[in-house]
Amino acid sequence: MISERLQNIVDLIIEDNNIADIGSDHGYVLVSLRKKGFKSDLLGVENKLAPFKNLENGLKENNIIDVNTSLSDGLKDVDSRYKTVVIAGMGFDTIKKIIDESKEKLKNIQYFIIDAHTGLAKTRPYFISLGYDIDEEKVVFEDSIYYQLIRFKKTLQKPNYNEKELTYGPLNISRKDNSFVQYIKNEINIKKDILSKIPKNNQKSYKLNQEIKELEELLWILDH
Repeated sequence: MISERLQNIVDLIIEDNNIADIGSDHGYVLVSLRKKGFKSDLLGVENKLAPFKNLENGLKENNIIDVNTSLSDGLKDVDSRYKTVVIAGMGFDTIKKIIDESKEKLKNIQYFIIDAHTGLAKTRPYFISLGYDIDEEKVVFEDSIYYQLIRFKKTLQKPNYNEKELTYGPLNISRKDNSFVQYIKNEINIKKDILSKIPKNNQKSYKLNQEIKELEELLWILDH
């Protein structure tokens, strides 16, 4: 059975769009799409042989024969028919590197579905700078970890978000979903725990205090 995080990624995918899944692992997202009757073209990409074999074996074990696969780097083998790109389970720096190396591909890509495991504060501003807007957001709690899933949609008009919205997500803040509220509470607890273990009155403690204050202000907004 597919994990909750991956199921939420599947749920973010737009019907009738051809999909390229970068870093497909065992192909769980692609298998799930086919099993639910998704008809459009699918492409799974891995850049190393062992994960690529896992991808092919995952498709074979589920009797999925109509998914394209590619042993290649990032977007290099993603042609113009693929309008949605999924990049999940990587850090922001890796995601940025993948896109920066193939920026000519962006003219064809209408949607990115991103699950960045590090560098979340940089993720939204980066995609906005590329000409995309935040189209959907979800926070998923799985295996004691909070994941932020974001769907970006190509736009002609650059959106205008404040710093809090860029860091934590405008839709997350406006909807006040319980999963997002719990994520903010968890972030406050993590930072307070770190703060309790470092000397007071140094630069790091000052920075942490500021971050905690900002998070507590956001939590107050979410609770009212």
